[in-house]
Amino acid sequence: ALSLLGSATACKTLQKPDVVATASEWSFEALTGCRIQTEHFELVTTLEDYALEEGLPEFLEDAYERFEKMIPSPKGEDARLTVYLFGRRPEWDYFTRRRFPTRYETYARIRRGGYTEGSMSVSFYTDRGSTLATIAHEAWHQYIGSRFGAVLPAWLNEGLACHHEAARKSTFFMLARADRNPFRINSLCEAVHHDTLIPLVQIVSTDAGEVISRDDHQFTQTYYAQAWALVTFLRMGADGKYAEAFDELLADVSAGRFRARISAAQLAGRRGASAGAAVFDAYFGCDPEELQDEYYDHIVRACGF
Repeated sequence: ALSLLGSATACKTLQKPDVVATASEWSFEALTGCRIQTEHFELVTTLEDYALEEGLPEFLEDAYERFEKMIPSPKGEDARLTVYLFGRRPEWDYFTRRRFPTRYETYARIRRGGYTEGSMSVSFYTDRGSTLATIAHEAWHQYIGSRFGAVLPAWLNEGLACHHEAARKSTFFMLARADRNPFRINSLCEAVHHDTLIPLVQIVSTDAGEVISRDDHQFTQTYYAQAWALVTFLRMGADGKYAEAFDELLADVSAGRFRARISAAQLAGRRGASAGAAVFDAYFGCDPEELQDEYYDHIVRACGF
């Protein structure tokens, strides 16, 4: 019912000296809110948490700076990324149903957070910490998708997105560390405790769309947590044994060499047809199964066991 959608949101965006942001009114059918433009983002929000709204321009631009540092984008690829952040789920649900009717049934299964369509993300508010994590997660997908296309296998794309959930600095929000992501560590610990960790070979061969389609909350949370743990393992774990190769991987994505190298590994046929598994052959010189024990030990240490 439209009565659930709320009233217009006032545009009270703070203008930071180092982040230029302009605000204007926004509407979509029965929905009204605020449109905020920064250098790299167009943020549309119906938030009632004005302090959060004021801090988002700085938060988003800081995230973009981190994305660029990790995987520099091609020159000239600087079109704004559109971020929809609805203050209440009924607003998000209404917008999603009207804007993406053919995919609504899939997106409606999302319990917390949002989704990305090309250079656009659509999320809803839950609490400050979770909402910031969601915005950063989806902004990474927007950045990669708009600047590089569908180049990354799911485990790597989702693992890096989860990495950016906790990596932030801001005048408004508490500092956090990418290798201590509480949203994912809790799920990891639960999976270790209940012996429901997903084998590494399955993690690297699973598509993110398959995860949502399963409509299994526990499996979904475990998958994303393990994708995050896999990225932290390759970047920071095993006493840095895989860090140099992982940096090479990121450099190849930026330079446009990644897809060709993965395709060559697949054609060689030594490690299976999955692009996600071929990453290990191409960059780490091994099968995913060969890293299972080290990866498991990394997860156990991350959980503090």
